[in-house]
Amino acid sequence: MSLDSAPGPTGDIGDGGAYDVVIVGGGPVGVAAAVELGTRRLSVLLVERGDGVVRYPTAESVDTASMELLRRWGVADEVPRSGFPADARRDISFVSRMTTYELARFPRPSNADRRDTTGGLSPEGGVWWPKFWFDPVLRERAAAEPTVSLRYGWTCEGFEDGTDGVSVRLSSAEHGGRTVQARRLLACDGAGSPVRRALGIGSLRDSADVRARWQGAFVRLPGLRERIPHAPAVQYYLVNPRRMILGSLDGGDLWRVTYPLKDGESPGPGEVRAAVAEALDRAAGEVEVLDTREWSGDAVVADSFRSGRVLLAGDAAHRMWPSGGHGMNTGLGDVANLGWKLEAVLRGWAPDTLLDTYTAERRPHAERLVRRAWHNYRADNAILPDPALDDPANKEARVVAGDRITAARRTEWHSLGIQLGVRYPRSPLIVPDGTPEPPEDPEEYVPTARPGHRAPHIALADGRSVLDLFRGRFTLLNLAPATDSGPLAQAFRNRRIPLDEAWAGARGARELYGRAIALVRPDGIVAWRGDHCPADPDALVARVTGNTSGTGGADSASAADGTGGAGSTGVAGSAGVAREN
Repeated sequence: MSLDSAPGPTGDIGDGGAYDVVIVGGGPVGVAAAVELGTRRLSVLLVERGDGVVRYPTAESVDTASMELLRRWGVADEVPRSGFPADARRDISFVSRMTTYELARFPRPSNADRRDTTGGLSPEGGVWWPKFWFDPVLRERAAAEPTVSLRYGWTCEGFEDGTDGVSVRLSSAEHGGRTVQARRLLACDGAGSPVRRALGIGSLRDSADVRARWQGAFVRLPGLRERIPHAPAVQYYLVNPRRMILGSLDGGDLWRVTYPLKDGESPGPGEVRAAVAEALDRAAGEVEVLDTREWSGDAVVADSFRSGRVLLAGDAAHRMWPSGGHGMNTGLGDVANLGWKLEAVLRGWAPDTLLDTYTAERRPHAERLVRRAWHNYRADNAILPDPALDDPANKEARVVAGDRITAARRTEWHSLGIQLGVRYPRSPLIVPDGTPEPPEDPEEYVPTARPGHRAPHIALADGRSVLDLFRGRFTLLNLAPATDSGPLAQAFRNRRIPLDEAWAGARGARELYGRAIALVRPDGIVAWRGDHCPADPDALVARVTGNTSGTGGADSASAADGTGGAGSTGVAGSAGVAREN
């Protein structure tokens, strides 16, 4: 199995070219945005300063919500190309030491059995898809869109948000400097986001103790699985001799290793190799270090995801601890929310203030995910090295430690509630129906078609999911015989807004959705439901597409002056906050 990912296209960019959207950043979120906008036939230029070759593994976990999005793009079927053996279980194992005792195990099915993780609540399921193989598949999908241009080796040197659009200055070592025009600029340029900093968008971090330094390493460990007493797992969490996490990349000899650094510790490759060898009870010569990275976790959400014609997505908008694997997946959720809104504004069937709802809807959701990841990290951080656990006579201590780990750490790998329970109940684009908001449970997902929530999955008679009826457009879902949704459909047509009409006559669909008609947004969120067409269909269409006053929510007041709004709340607790610019 080869790790040699090809570099991305580095061709010239015509000076003065014009695009609907220029995307800065070619990581998974940026490329996903190119796919989403390309499916909407918007002209897109993506620029990435790197060459596109994946040299270091990150973001192996693709959750259920992301897999549903990939399903709409036709990418979910590429899971066999994930690089990880399809039939290998994805268990999580906590061990006192790699050569001694297992303390706790969290069973998880293989990629092939991924749908077992959702208990019939989704047509998909989470998978293990390391970056070495995920990024090239996503890039292939973006390149297949005729309106998308991908350019690697290009740096965004600056931009000006003017009256007629955004002027973006680019440079390439091969081709020199170029300036292009964009109707909108989307920054997917990572945690350090030069675009966000240039905009002056601040962010709020909980007390400084959310930050910590960790060492990462991409290593080859020949024969590791055959030399340890533990059953196969996709990740091993070591307690001794120091806390360390080993994540399998290919089900064989390739691993990603991470461990917290002590104050003043700044290891070079040789010291990293020695630390890994000591933790695995192996000779240093048996550990091949292919790459090393020091990194810092964080818990930060930007004050706004928009300033004028410039928008932020992914790590540029929110940074969280990797515990739980929510980072990239939250960014893909940003893409689903933003894509249809950009199309609506750029096609002219919604006002510019619709883009303010991007912050209004996604920022609270990002805060929930940041808090969740921080909770997971703190729970892991509470597990301290204890040499006594390696003593053969201390079986009772190991049982106690295992029970404590199971109780504290289970929630990280049982998070369907936060994956599928996305909710925008206070969004101005949502029409409430008077039913009570269900409680939030990050672990358990309870399907509901209450407006503001994800449209729930149900299997259709032909074997498809109802989610397969949602093609990235508004969908008028008829769930009962003799339902007349014609006037509402006509109201969409009158405004030239793309709409699909579908019949979902599966057993239990009417009961699950709670009404005879449901209007589902392009991002799969229920916007309205009812047993009859509304008395004023056009007013409903205006509401859900942002064609009414006050649509922008918290950011709308500042959209006119190009600031995109501000406002902030704590994102990881209440112990105190620090502002970052």
